[in-house]
Amino acid sequence: MRFRVAPVTTVEVKQNLFAPVDKIGNPENYQIETTVYSDNKNDVVISGTRLTQLHRDILDIALYHGSYKLEDEVDENMPIRTFSLHQIQKHLNHKQKNNQAWLKKKFQELKRATILIYDKDRDEDIEFNIIRVAKRSHKLGEFVLVMEELYMAFFENEISVNYKELLPSILGLKHPQTKAIVRYLLSHQSGHQINIDKLLRKIGLQGEEGNLKYYRRVVLEELEEIGDKFNIELIKTSSDGRRKNDITVKYTKHKEVQIYHPQATLF
Repeated sequence: MRFRVAPVTTVEVKQNLFAPVDKIGNPENYQIETTVYSDNKNDVVISGTRLTQLHRDILDIALYHGSYKLEDEVDENMPIRTFSLHQIQKHLNHKQKNNQAWLKKKFQELKRATILIYDKDRDEDIEFNIIRVAKRSHKLGEFVLVMEELYMAFFENEISVNYKELLPSILGLKHPQTKAIVRYLLSHQSGHQINIDKLLRKIGLQGEEGNLKYYRRVVLEELEEIGDKFNIELIKTSSDGRRKNDITVKYTKHKEVQIYHPQATLF
């Protein structure tokens, strides 16, 4: 089953389903529909709550490192993961010994988020939640995560990516903006090259010029420091001295990242 190996669709990271921040402001501001991505092919609208890179971190840990032992014990052909609070905290490097309330809240937010993707060419849309069940089982002493059926219908028709071997390095990044950029670049099958300012817009960073300059600075500093872990390099593209701050971000396909197409049969 492809989902066991590569449970993240490239659409999720390329079309800003998870914002380049680690927390949102007032949750009430995110109850209404928010267009998070739009181009000549698709509109992506999220309602219920805005998802962040922290939600993506938690979901990645559960999907890549959780056990799927319960899948063989149920009749439904639906992905199920079990994992402990300790697993999540260990991978996130959280030092609190017991933070179940916090984790439950994050899963509640994941459950609330409703995603609508509108295909402009076909004049069709698909609407789904990502997870159906996320709760702690007293019998198992672990958390149980069940994916939503409509999400899996969406997944089956999309390209997916396996970056499990690089997940520890992603989780270790300081800034959620850098996490969003790394995930975006890793989702490209043959590498990618893009101007830094265009890249910031691609991952959904908007706002005042001062904020964008700050994000640009912290992202470039972090990529300069650890970009080689992901085969990412920074290239100063100007030679005439007039555009000395014009920087291109180049990603060369990483050997530890696999891209799978919908028709892929793994086992």
